[in-house]
Amino acid sequence: MPAIIGIESWERFSFYGMQAIMAYYLYGAVTDGGIGLPTTTATALMGAYGSLVYLCTIAGGWIGDRILGAEKTLLAGARVLVAGHLTLSLVPGAAGVAIGMVLVAAGSGALKTSAITMLGRVRASGDPRRDNDFQYFYFGINVGGLLGPLLTGALSVAYGFDVGFAAAAILMIAGLIHYHWHRRRLSGSWRNDARVAVEKPTSPIGRRGLTLVLLGMAGTVAAMVGLTISGVLPLHRLPTVMLAATMAATVALFAQMILDPEIERAERSRVLALIPLFIAAVAFWSIHNQAFGALAVYSDVRVDRTIGAGAGGGWEAPAAWAQSLNPVFTLLLILPLAALRLRMGRRAPDIPLQMIAGTAVTGCAMLIVVPFAGFVDKTVPLSVIVAVYLAITLGELQVSPVGMAASTVLAPAKYRTRFSALYFLTMAVGTALSGVLSTNYDPADASAERVYFLSVGIGVIAVAGVMAALLPWIRRRIDGGERR
Repeated sequence: MPAIIGIESWERFSFYGMQAIMAYYLYGAVTDGGIGLPTTTATALMGAYGSLVYLCTIAGGWIGDRILGAEKTLLAGARVLVAGHLTLSLVPGAAGVAIGMVLVAAGSGALKTSAITMLGRVRASGDPRRDNDFQYFYFGINVGGLLGPLLTGALSVAYGFDVGFAAAAILMIAGLIHYHWHRRRLSGSWRNDARVAVEKPTSPIGRRGLTLVLLGMAGTVAAMVGLTISGVLPLHRLPTVMLAATMAATVALFAQMILDPEIERAERSRVLALIPLFIAAVAFWSIHNQAFGALAVYSDVRVDRTIGAGAGGGWEAPAAWAQSLNPVFTLLLILPLAALRLRMGRRAPDIPLQMIAGTAVTGCAMLIVVPFAGFVDKTVPLSVIVAVYLAITLGELQVSPVGMAASTVLAPAKYRTRFSALYFLTMAVGTALSGVLSTNYDPADASAERVYFLSVGIGVIAVAGVMAALLPWIRRRIDGGERR
């Protein structure tokens, strides 16, 4: 287990480290080592990129099941991730950004899904250590998310963006070394069936199928690059394309399950119950992932990050460090909230109510910023952005793990694997939506900034309100399945 948990922790360390400084690299002045894009284009690209990451997570699971097997997919993803970070570090300009971001998205998606798959397959069903493994796994993700922005944020300010991206590559290389070292020691203790499940694809598609898949992927990438370079598809429109693609995939998946004559009536009812919960989760992620877009810009431009102000003027913390607040609060709050839920027992809120409440709280996070919108640059108290991330984290702990549970509780027997893809699709759609929304965020216009945060916050709260009105209907649809 240390091998699998370790490589995912290192991957999150490198991934979040890179993501924390990417927006600043995109809109930073060329003289400061940046690309010099408009902030609206930079935040739009972060939304499109984040959506691509989650789509690649689904694709990575498919590749592991049908082509390479989980372990080979994991290792291939880690190597592609290293290549992506190195490309961002060594290849200057737009070419490095385009190639590097695609490689990082593909590598991260492949690694993340494979790590989860391996973690579930190595332990025997019913092994009491299985739940502990996933707790350590989640803990490692948040530790990586905490430390990554701290390291790359400091390095990018002190030495430049290229050094920050290089550090992300080194972290992933360290993860690969850690994996191989532990793998040799632990593989001998794996059961034979577990080793086969990890090393071999469960439903191989054959050489012809592989060729068709590779040609299709290459054609899609070539078409997107060609349209972007030619100007037919402007950069700031990329999240709109990703939003349309992810929504189409969502509609197709829901329609396939609802219209399938082989699933039972009770199962179809539970699928219908997930639709409003899916919408609530999308609304949540549309705010959560603005941490890498509009909120990242706000932290950079508006927030006074001076620490220890005095006669010497104090020290200004890197803007990227704000992105470590979410994992800090997650690590501090996850156990107390879990203990509270256990203490409440049957009085604890059920899945739909938790997700709706979490979405509403996250909407309120954006309203915290409204009184401080349009302030003179770097005069907003640091406590404001801390409060924003605290509210987002409280919402996340009611939406993210509960949404994952809902995707298993409500799944029809025939679609258990594909149903779990809906969890990642909520992230893909929500992140693309965050990119589309962020094109309306302009820190140079105080009035527009206020309207932006107010509109997004009220919009998400309104979604939660509609879902709350549908709560009796949702619960009736869930009847016959698990409610908690």
